[in-house]
Amino acid sequence: MRLCIVGIGGCGGHLAERFLKNQDVAPLKKSLGEHVSFGGVKGLWLEADVQETENQSFFGSHERGCYPCYFIPHDVIISESKTSKLIVDRYGYDVKKQGFMRQAEFLKAVFEIFEADEEVKRAALSENESENPILRAAWDRIRDYTTLAAAKETGGSEMCDGILFIVSLGGGTGTGFVNPITRYIRGERPAYPVFVLGILTEEGTDPQQRAKEAKRDLGASISLFDLLTKKVGVGVDGVILVDNQILVERFGQNYPAIDDFIHQSMRPFVAGRHYPGEDPPSLAMREKFIEGVERPPILVPCYFRDRRRKDPEDELVRKALSEGKLFGCDPRRAERAYVFTRGFMSLEEIGKAVARETGLSPDRIEPWRKLGENGWDEVLILLRNPYGEKRGCEVKGNLEHRLHRVIRMAIRYMDDPESHLVKDGMPDMTKTALADYFYGDDGIRTRFEAGLKRIEEGEKPFFLNERNIFERSSRSTGDHDFHGGRKIDEDEVRTIVEQILKDRGLVN
Repeated sequence: MRLCIVGIGGCGGHLAERFLKNQDVAPLKKSLGEHVSFGGVKGLWLEADVQETENQSFFGSHERGCYPCYFIPHDVIISESKTSKLIVDRYGYDVKKQGFMRQAEFLKAVFEIFEADEEVKRAALSENESENPILRAAWDRIRDYTTLAAAKETGGSEMCDGILFIVSLGGGTGTGFVNPITRYIRGERPAYPVFVLGILTEEGTDPQQRAKEAKRDLGASISLFDLLTKKVGVGVDGVILVDNQILVERFGQNYPAIDDFIHQSMRPFVAGRHYPGEDPPSLAMREKFIEGVERPPILVPCYFRDRRRKDPEDELVRKALSEGKLFGCDPRRAERAYVFTRGFMSLEEIGKAVARETGLSPDRIEPWRKLGENGWDEVLILLRNPYGEKRGCEVKGNLEHRLHRVIRMAIRYMDDPESHLVKDGMPDMTKTALADYFYGDDGIRTRFEAGLKRIEEGEKPFFLNERNIFERSSRSTGDHDFHGGRKIDEDEVRTIVEQILKDRGLVN
């Protein structure tokens, strides 16, 4: 499987640069020919803030024909267009604002508007030839690097047959954009392999974005909720989780070193050069990841490498599962293990070593071998859903412990009156929708609480059903309807918003 690497937002861009760096460079730092990245992967960087693109020198503008390139999808919406004006006037969202306000719920709301509002869809279709022009533009750029675009011209032999999105789960552009774009792709290609590499930011205040932990945790919780509640074939095929807290404890706040290590750890997954006769089709690999699950699984990466030695399998596997976890977990709680090796190793011995360390039966272990380089042997083990212990949230180092904390912090932020999740100045209809989404009887706060209880009880999965901000389509007359099929006047809107906030103790 050759992956198209799509970095979204600041963190996604930094990591995508590592994956897409040109390997064909002479000692004088000049390319000897065509841009060749590790594993033959291709890709791009999606960003929403022009200033971010100006603060780096690796990616060039897509409009100028550069590669690797950055692309700003919302630029397809013209500021004075009917589409833009409708969304601003009716919902209070300015899709042209730089950085999309860097909030997961902002992007979530914007893209749901394109799906729900018939008048917005008609305006977008007439002006941009697409009912959802931002996502259409992003997907068009990604498709250029995949077999879906190359099939007719080249047979797709040199193009990517899967996608790996890279995002920070910290509440910024990546957090809000990854769910809408993956869902949009699924509308066209339900069976195409799509994975997300999500970096959970460390505890405390983020020194780069200066965002408090609880606020970042709300964005992470919303993004994880949306990723993990979509059914297989609608959402992604796996969410690969990395905890920056673990890496900061190892590397300090040396973020370039952290990015380098994450890239190094994922190389066995994205590398080409399978052993002869052991290169399975990408769709066959995808089926292994989603076998037996209804919703996308969490995948915890465990990585280790060592200088080539005789019979390396036991040592590599043992250290990967003990010292090399990129997200805390109990490996013996995993449902399955997907193993990617680079170097000279025995499939049989790798399978035995993983079985000994995890307790998994051989039929739940899927090993793939790839040719290595430079005298190193490497192993990357992706553990599927390694959680589910009752009261496991009380055991530090468990996956349940970390995610339980993140969700609790998200709820704490929602309950802080200074969070202003339902902002003054927004249209009443949007206020009502947001208040109901966050604080309603079936709102996201209630679902987060249910998720905490499922984690405490050791139940899988801990998130169950999707929850949108704008649940219903609106009529072109503007009589937007979110409560029982009837039009709500402005006075009733204010009453509903005030009552929800009072019920939660957020206003007097």
